[in-house]
Order: sequence, then structure tokens, then C-alpha cells
Amino acid sequence: MSYKKYSVSILIRTRDVESFLQQLLLKLSCQTLQPCEVIVVDNFSSMKKLEEMRKLLFSAKKEIFGDDVVLKLVPIKDEEFSHPYSTNVGVFVAEADLVCITNGHSLPSSDTWLESGVSHFKDPMVAGVGGYFSPHKNGTLMEKIVYNAWKKLNEISRTYVKDNYFSTIDCILRKSLWKEYPFNEKLPKEIPDAGKFGGEDYDWAIEMQARGYKITVEPKFSVYHSHTEKLGQLLPKYLIWRRIRKKIRTLKRPRKSYTKLWKTKHLYYNV
Repeated sequence: MSYKKYSVSILIRTRDVESFLQQLLLKLSCQTLQPCEVIVVDNFSSMKKLEEMRKLLFSAKKEIFGDDVVLKLVPIKDEEFSHPYSTNVGVFVAEADLVCITNGHSLPSSDTWLESGVSHFKDPMVAGVGGYFSPHKNGTLMEKIVYNAWKKLNEISRTYVKDNYFSTIDCILRKSLWKEYPFNEKLPKEIPDAGKFGGEDYDWAIEMQARGYKITVEPKFSVYHSHTEKLGQLLPKYLIWRRIRKKIRTLKRPRKSYTKLWKTKHLYYNV
């Protein structure tokens, strides 16, 4: 079955021009399923850095995508940034109902990455699709051991069939359902660790399941993503993430979420 009829917006969250951003844009242009638009939400550190982003996207529009794909730049000042807000802003300006979310230091694992994830939306009860990630080539040895072992075990055991893993590192959601429950910008107040380590994406997935929808994990819909971390950094993050997930699962459902978007519409620029 061909999924080329599906309209998909790609949302990239980034802080300034990250190391893999230009390569990511090139990878997106090679996908078997082409997005209708690419949205870059940039929490820029200075006006100079924002101008560098504008130049990069203008070049990408001219040399990589052409007129077939719309490019949008959504600037956010550093002091405005939070994980849920930056994602909400990007989804808000997306034209398509299917919004694929990643970030400026991730790379699709194949040219069929997007098509593999979108294929699950033939089921109208699927609210979102999550994908795994593996370290970049420049990742630390410990990252490669830990992440690759985790991914391989999930594939061998087929844990992904019943998994609800959902992360804005690599996911696709239905905007129509996001409108009913945007990423909760008050979650960091309820769960303090969520301010630094996120969790609003997992919260969204659990909420969708509580409302009777499905969250699917697709191993072929995976990206390369890492932060060159050693064991002393990986282990504490893992333990904190487990606490966040456990706390999120205890929240009473269904519930309401909060976003300041309804009060102030954020500007974006067509590149």
C-alpha cells in the first residue's frame, strides 16, 4: 500500500544551527514520502544566531526542497523556551493533521523512515507513533552499548508491540487530537524533574490511551540521536526518567492540559 497520499508536516525543534541540522534537512528531502512542509522552531540564543538560521533555511529551500515543500521558521527567545511550549508552537502552525516531530541533532535511519511511521495511521484509532533511537557514529562507547542493547532486546522480545514509548525525539501525532490535549506546559510544576528532562510527550501518549486511542511503536521509524554521554551521565538520567514515567502514570485521567498558545499566537515566517 502506498502512503504518498498522506499529508505530513515535519517539526524540527532546535537551539540555533545544531551540528546535524543541515544533514537532517537533506535526509528529509530524500524520503520516499515527502512532507508538505518543514517547520523549524528555533529557541535562538542571539539575533546573530537567528540570522544564521534564516540563511541556512533559505539555502535549503532554494537548493534542496524547491517549491514543493514549504519551509517555516518559528523563532523563540531562550527565556520563552520550555520543552512542551516549543513543541506546541510548532504543532500550532502545522498545516497537516499528521505532524512528525524530531530535533536538530537527530537523523532518520533510512529513506523510508517517514513512510514507515505514517503507515500506522491507516488505523483511525492510532493517535501517535513513536520510534526508537540509536547513537550517532560520534556517540560514546557506553551510549552505543546501552542504546543498541535496549533497542535489540525490544526487537527480539517484540516488546514494541505492547510498548507505549513516545518521545518528541522521534514521533508522529494527529494534530486533531493534539488540539484536544496540547502538550501540558504546567507539567514541570507538577513533576519538577520534567522541567529539565521532559515527560510531556509521554504524558500525551498516556492521556490518548486513557481516551481510548492507540500509541504504536515502529522500529523502522527510528533515528540516530545521542549526546556523547558517559555511564555517569546516562545512569542518573535513566533513573530520573523512570521516576517521571511512574509519576505520570499515577495522574488521574482523563485530564486537561494547559498551553499559553491560546492567549498569545506566536509568529512564524515562510522562508
